[in-house]
Amino acid sequence: MRLSISIKDHVERSLSLVDIYLNNVSVLCTIRSLPATIWALSSLALFIDTFIYTLTVSILPEILQKNMNAPASSNGVVTTMFGVGSVIGSSASGILSDYIGNRRMLQIVGSLFYTSSGIILFYSRHYFQILLFRLVDGIASGIACTLLYASVGDVYPADLLGFKVAIIYFCNNIGYTIGPVCGQRLFSASGIKGPALVVIALGLLKFVLLVIFAEDSLVIRKKLRTELIIFQQASSDVAVVEAPGSQELEANKHPDKKSASLRRVNSEQSQDAAIYSPNSTHKVSILRVLTRPPVLVSTLVIITCIGIQCMLEGIVPLYLVDTLNHTHDDGMTFVVVGLVFTLAAPVVGKASDMIILWQGERMRYYIMLFGAIAIIANVMVMALFKTYTAMMVGYALFAVSNLCMFIPAQSAYGDFVNGSDTNTMARGYSIAVFSWAAGAICLPPIGTAFYLIAGFTKPAIVITVVTCVISAGACQAYIIWGRNALAHVE
Repeated sequence: MRLSISIKDHVERSLSLVDIYLNNVSVLCTIRSLPATIWALSSLALFIDTFIYTLTVSILPEILQKNMNAPASSNGVVTTMFGVGSVIGSSASGILSDYIGNRRMLQIVGSLFYTSSGIILFYSRHYFQILLFRLVDGIASGIACTLLYASVGDVYPADLLGFKVAIIYFCNNIGYTIGPVCGQRLFSASGIKGPALVVIALGLLKFVLLVIFAEDSLVIRKKLRTELIIFQQASSDVAVVEAPGSQELEANKHPDKKSASLRRVNSEQSQDAAIYSPNSTHKVSILRVLTRPPVLVSTLVIITCIGIQCMLEGIVPLYLVDTLNHTHDDGMTFVVVGLVFTLAAPVVGKASDMIILWQGERMRYYIMLFGAIAIIANVMVMALFKTYTAMMVGYALFAVSNLCMFIPAQSAYGDFVNGSDTNTMARGYSIAVFSWAAGAICLPPIGTAFYLIAGFTKPAIVITVVTCVISAGACQAYIIWGRNALAHVE
């Protein structure tokens, strides 16, 4: 324990000296203190994470089966190792980050895990080395996905968080689209060493960017909160909030136009803190965070939307070949749907923020409720109208409806922590990573198994209806319960 504390203190002192030097450069000091820098680096971090994942996962079957003569069943074990690493990285970074009060230091450690995984891949000649590579890469991914969302949640409030999450997700989709293509071309040109060198380089790039351009998000949060309190003392018509950022900026730009809407959002955040964490402290277990109604509802919603998305990715290609006789159209189908996901994400995020600012924080859960109902309708169109055109239209609309569930749910974790007096942002987003993994792991095997028994229509409709009804019911119950609790508080 003493050794780990001394290492932590040494790393913190080293980073402090670097920060002091960099902050003496006026331009860098300005860039490092901006919330937008945290947002930009977080978007880039998720792009790097997804790009590395898809870059390598596209070449692993060829490495395992052709180069190493491993059985096909070994692919599943390799995928499982990535999931194990993600759970380790997410849970450890979520708990440690909140405990030590530092996001940046652990993100830098995570970037070194990427580099280490690339070195392992570069020298991989045996199956166990590929397993080790996926485990280390999974740890890096778990750290990145937890802390990048936590960092953005630290510096942006509810009425801006949806659009920020949407742009991060936009970068994720870009990485998901181009990663496999780059991986295949690099592997064809230079074997395993080409992709491995890219992984090493991206890990080092992230390390350099974090050291030079990133201030710790909790430090920025503290500065913004101090500035906001000073501003509010001079402007009595702006309510005090926990999450700094947009309120100060918007009040400066359009004080008369925005003040009423901001008061509504801020008031609901304060009331949420009173309802959900009446005896909150700065040491809250991850289990207690999970049992808070906003977090629990958002977890169910993410499991549902990610689970259905991954299930459809598994059975739609089978449906195209077996029923619609479109043998060569599965690739184009996913290109089109991926394009819809990419283009619609910023639009849904911005619309979500505008609705929340206009009508209040609880509209977040109405948006998720709408998304769940719309997904049921979209999947029914895909399943009941047995034509390729109907399937494509339903699938494209599903992408938009899926975003209506995912984006508000993903930003709800940060909003809940900002509305309560708890230091649990990273733990909240580690739960989000768990829910994402749970949906991706659980529903696809169930969907594929039922497809082999009953075809596409019944499994797609039944699984979608059951999971979406549960999520929609949770959203509606939260809305009703929250309304009654607010009335009781008032």
